[in-house]
Amino acid sequence: MTSAAMRFPIPATAQARVRQLVEATNARAAVHKLTAYTLDVSAPFLADYHDIDGRLIGKRPTVTVTISGDIPRHHGWTVLARLDHDEEGETITSLFPGLPEQDAEAVRGYHAIANVCHGCNIARHRTATYLARHENGEMRQLGTTCVEPYTGLPIKGLEALWRFGTLKDSDWDGEEGGIPADLRVPVAEVLRVTAAIVNTEGRFYSRSEQWKNTQPTADGVEAYFFDRKAPMEWRAAIDADPDAPTTAAAVRAWAVQGYGSLSDYRHKVGQLAKGETVDPRHLPTLVSAIAGWYRDQEKEATERAAQNSKPQGTVGERITTPATVTTVIELEGRTYGYQTQRRRLVKFQDPQGNVFVWFSSAADVPDQGDEVELTGTVKDHSIYGETAQTVLTRCRVAAREPVAA
Repeated sequence: MTSAAMRFPIPATAQARVRQLVEATNARAAVHKLTAYTLDVSAPFLADYHDIDGRLIGKRPTVTVTISGDIPRHHGWTVLARLDHDEEGETITSLFPGLPEQDAEAVRGYHAIANVCHGCNIARHRTATYLARHENGEMRQLGTTCVEPYTGLPIKGLEALWRFGTLKDSDWDGEEGGIPADLRVPVAEVLRVTAAIVNTEGRFYSRSEQWKNTQPTADGVEAYFFDRKAPMEWRAAIDADPDAPTTAAAVRAWAVQGYGSLSDYRHKVGQLAKGETVDPRHLPTLVSAIAGWYRDQEKEATERAAQNSKPQGTVGERITTPATVTTVIELEGRTYGYQTQRRRLVKFQDPQGNVFVWFSSAADVPDQGDEVELTGTVKDHSIYGETAQTVLTRCRVAAREPVAA
């Protein structure tokens, strides 16, 4: 017997459908006393997924399907191919599913003639004929109704098995045409695109900042991967960022360090960063890692600079300095009668690393990260940990434009 084998990849989500189709085909073939084919499905693996424009956007859980069996044979005859004849005299050859290459070569070397049937020798219009071969090498082109009388092989059973040939090229996602729900995106690529967008925008924007009429960074990353209408020039600019891969690697290393942390957020981000790919549902969480990394970078820079902090001015002196707000801490309010006075600890750092502290009861204070012009009266000099601090009172804070790099 000649064996047939078909091997092709399908989405892992389509396994059940393939099994149903193979079982149904075998059941139909069994009615005509043809031997069933076997189905083998590999373990899932991640395969590259290209969008309709050919762009590689991620990976998809995939399995390799192998359908194998014996090509039906009776009294030395096998049917190798179906020949479909169109109105213009062209012939389209469809090999029997899984036909070995040496048999396929024999089919390709055969000169088909439309309307010919070597079984009945009746010349008439035929839309399809079948090419049969005997074990002695004899080839015969047979009409549909002559296949079974001439070879002893049931034509309806053969047509049932021919369905296996359509499985390889089937559209397992249906007609939706969207991004597959089981698609996964490489973690390294997500962080690279994130870094490039943050470099372009100047900072990370969370989804809670949509009221500022700015696109959240996560939305931009999702558009890069999944928005088919996103401008090619925009994607090209992101891909051209030379610093993005280095930043992405640093962010990923920082995120992985948080795996196992007592912080649920750090643990979750670390868990995502440890994987090679990420489910698009978790993309916003992974993207936000860059904000945490930048905060830690700024904190470390601030702490390094604070090591050089020295007491500034003399007690009672009014001083003015450019500074950056490094910390804003809510303190317990003071109650006077029926009113509670709000209090906050605000820390500043000047360009030389000197640290200033203000215990403020003002209605408004600057936000962390603000660049300001700080004016205040020196109240005290203190040491916090190993850092020298200048304590100010009666402060006035004015907004200051950041100095261009």
